[in-house]
Amino acid sequence: MTRRALLVAAAALAALVLVLLLRGARFASKQLAVAPALPVEVDASGLAQRLAGGLRIPTVSSSDRSRVDASAFRRFHRYLRDSYPALHEVLERERVSDASLLYTWRGRRDDLRPVLLLAHQDVVPVEAGTEGDWTQLPFGGRVADGYVWGRGAMDDKGSLFCILEAAEALVAAGFRPERTVMLAFGDDEEVGGDSGAAAIADLLQARGIEVEYVLDEGGAIAVDVLSNVEVAVALIGIAEKGSATVELRVETDGGHSSTPPRHTAVGLVSRGVAALESEPMRGEIDGATQLMFAYVGPELSFPYRVVLANLWLFRGLLEWALAREPATDAMLRTTTAATVIEGGVKENVLPIRARATVNFRILPGDTIAGVVEHVRAVVADERVRVELNRRPPPRNPSPISPVESESFTALQRTIGEVFPDAVVAPYLVLGGTDARHYGALTDDLYRFSPFVYTRDDRRRIHGTDERIAVDKLSDAVRFYMRLIRSTAGS
Repeated sequence: MTRRALLVAAAALAALVLVLLLRGARFASKQLAVAPALPVEVDASGLAQRLAGGLRIPTVSSSDRSRVDASAFRRFHRYLRDSYPALHEVLERERVSDASLLYTWRGRRDDLRPVLLLAHQDVVPVEAGTEGDWTQLPFGGRVADGYVWGRGAMDDKGSLFCILEAAEALVAAGFRPERTVMLAFGDDEEVGGDSGAAAIADLLQARGIEVEYVLDEGGAIAVDVLSNVEVAVALIGIAEKGSATVELRVETDGGHSSTPPRHTAVGLVSRGVAALESEPMRGEIDGATQLMFAYVGPELSFPYRVVLANLWLFRGLLEWALAREPATDAMLRTTTAATVIEGGVKENVLPIRARATVNFRILPGDTIAGVVEHVRAVVADERVRVELNRRPPPRNPSPISPVESESFTALQRTIGEVFPDAVVAPYLVLGGTDARHYGALTDDLYRFSPFVYTRDDRRRIHGTDERIAVDKLSDAVRFYMRLIRSTAGS
């Protein structure tokens, strides 16, 4: 019986290995076979100087509208008009909600839904006291050492200028679209887009306009997106996380520190934070992240193909590995980030009040209500009051846009034509973009900027020494030109 059992076990193991190997070998590629596009001449040096000039205008947004320098946005609008005279002769320009811009390039056919390209004008501030850490002045707008330096170069004036550069070149070449092309540039994306993009979306909806697709920032071509993935991956965001901030509050009687209770207000709040960090919300490979692995997996070396082709067996192991790194753990779950804790006034006085704020980035499939329920269940202490912070307003995650649509295929094809060495994959955007405000106009909301970024590049977004390579600008312009021609041309 023992020998027979061993033979059966060996046969079962051999069959399992065979199944795993066959599934790995048959893991079909989802990449499109496209020929590289013919090269198009782009004035990269002139574009770099135009972008640098735009970076010298500090269009800094703030959640407090009274602190926004409206004159900076007016100067920026004049600068765009002076920098791109040809398109301003042909495209209609509207100012929406005072500082946001909507351009309309009328197509020949009214029966076709427009395409809508997004970028945003506003930038985040530079943290006071860090200006001297920059290689170039943050609002100096310098072209040096092969880069355009300055706040907003990557997020998001680089995209904005490349879109306008593409439109200017097409207008100068006499191109007229069959399908209307719209360009929308919000002024407050960095603080939620509720006055900029939301106002533009409301305006278009009031006019009864539905669009074919929306393309915003949020994805890029990453050369080191995952450990052990050596290929460049062009990530098209098909969904984005929501956000909610929960406050933990405790009020007690206070008193002298010589006769403390077992847990002070600070201790109760701290214990609640520690419990939330120790018990995060459940995570799994699903939705947009699972789709990303379905697109990337077939392009990897055979051992990794075997793993990703057999998630039915390796899912738990892969989830464990991904959870070890913050960047990949965030793809799996609604994340928990304790960001503020305060309480107490003196070392020998028991605090009367203490509070902590915990920010959650909500995975598609989870909800704001579910986050609050999770917090109450984990903290599980009636002395700790749990409140949903309404400023900034919480938002649920976006729906997942389809990868079977003609629009996604057009994006994938255009990326392949301009960046032939990149593997295209859908993915989950971990932050927020203006795209989510346009959900009433189309199901096809995509997020991709045509720039190649390394891990070092990505840490500069919102950070010190933000910059963009001059030699990467030309391909971005070619991408937008090709996309407009293919999706809005004849």
